[in-house]
Amino acid sequence: MLLSVIIPVYKVEQTLDRCVESVLRQGVDDMEVILVDDGSPDNCPAMCDDWAKKDHRIRVIHKENGGLSDARNAGIDIAKGDYITFVDSDDYLLDGTYAPLLRTLLDERDIDILEYGIEQTDDTRLVITLEDRIYPSAADYWHETMAWNHAYAWNKIYRRTLFDKVRFKRGRLFEDLLILPELLQICGKIMTTTHGTYVYSTNNDGISKQNNRRTTLQLLKAEIHGARVMRTFPWSKNGKNLYYYIMCRAYDLLGKGG
Repeated sequence: MLLSVIIPVYKVEQTLDRCVESVLRQGVDDMEVILVDDGSPDNCPAMCDDWAKKDHRIRVIHKENGGLSDARNAGIDIAKGDYITFVDSDDYLLDGTYAPLLRTLLDERDIDILEYGIEQTDDTRLVITLEDRIYPSAADYWHETMAWNHAYAWNKIYRRTLFDKVRFKRGRLFEDLLILPELLQICGKIMTTTHGTYVYSTNNDGISKQNNRRTTLQLLKAEIHGARVMRTFPWSKNGKNLYYYIMCRAYDLLGKGG
């Protein structure tokens, strides 16, 4: 099995079909799509089962609600692919994304993480594009691309063995920023590419969008974790960018008498 696509599912009746269809249209036969029903209280469990009946590449897990990290971990536990990627069930892929990325990984066998671009569906129409480049070390990738600014789990394809001893932290916000430095510590070469697009659908009601003390504190902890694990000092290349965000978070918590 070449690729495992892990899709956590929770209360996404309106977007689940669009998400799954976009993955199945990628033209990759040697692939499994793992739908992880995270105890969704709506029609999503039945929708997942219906998809499994339609396409042999789809596998379904039904589990008690444990949150996004727990759902991703459940998918990792059963994944059979040489590579793993993640898709959030309110997002989708543009056609023609996975096939060229997988060809690149087959050509460049020593690449452990391949990252591709993002388009955000809100009023800003934010687009994140990356250059075609191979980084010989995780430290080069982290510092030169300022990876803390795009430490998303879902616009990357990972060698599955990176997750042999690493899992997303349950119950924590900004879990992507927490796990990326851990993966980079055991990672070899990393590649960024201009090929492919992940379409991120902004959820203004999402927890990470809430401007409160808890979310600010968890983001601060995640940024400090990344700085410590990846040895990012203010004087290191682009390090002042990360420390600027850390100081902003600290001010939000303490500077206003919080």
